[in-house]
Amino acid sequence: MSAQQQTIIDYFDQTHNDYRLLWGVDRHLGMHCGYFDERPRCHDDAVLNMNRVLATMAGISAGARVLDAGCGIGGSALWLAEKLGAKVVGVNINPRQIAHARHFAERRRLQNQVQFHVADFSATGLAGESFDVVWALESICYAADQPAVLAEAYRLLKPGGRLIIADGFLTREDLRADEKRLVERWQRGWAIPGVASLEQFGLWLRQTGFRSNCFRDITQHVVPSSQRIYLASLLFYPLGLLLNWVGLRTNIQTRGIASGYYQYQARQRGIGVYGIFLAEK
Repeated sequence: MSAQQQTIIDYFDQTHNDYRLLWGVDRHLGMHCGYFDERPRCHDDAVLNMNRVLATMAGISAGARVLDAGCGIGGSALWLAEKLGAKVVGVNINPRQIAHARHFAERRRLQNQVQFHVADFSATGLAGESFDVVWALESICYAADQPAVLAEAYRLLKPGGRLIIADGFLTREDLRADEKRLVERWQRGWAIPGVASLEQFGLWLRQTGFRSNCFRDITQHVVPSSQRIYLASLLFYPLGLLLNWVGLRTNIQTRGIASGYYQYQARQRGIGVYGIFLAEK
């Protein structure tokens, strides 16, 4: 395991209770932004609605085999199995999160439809051409080598299979010095190795061999989620600093709260965008 991977594991292990308190993961199991549309939606429903939007775009139906690449605590995988009847395999490098995911699968009696494995999504060890869809919801940004993840997804997909990715991206690469500092603080707080630009990511998809790839900008649909994280940073960062000073919170936890401010500023300045890539093998 690389040092960067251990940093990611430490981040999610140490901030698990923050996600429970500030994001409500115990209720919806989603560690990602919500999709707010024309219907009035609360935070929890919007988080689940993101699953609906991606599943519709990817054409997931009953019996489809789906790989949830970077599955967190299993929220999307369980939703796809329970609501659509998909057969899902979730992979994640974090053993504690996989343990949570398996626990939730047992509680919902979905063990026959969903499997969870501790594995690197750039080298899963799973059989090639065995999935109809590879799903990556706010996970590929954690890959130190994103082209390797795309290559593994391509290997795992059946001919005609779809790759769907929802994540944050940069609108351009030629950032000014102050913009680079902002992005670096955003990335460091959330243990993200690097946020790719739209142009670079699209190029990686084409170089991997994916075709018919398209990008849908849904930034405006996740604004309430972005604002929620931003407000949490304003409210809790001062307290976090104090608790960090007296030894009751770690540096990782403190930086994680601060990143809520930086991601919001990146979006406000127009250098951060949230969107969906859909590509076909």
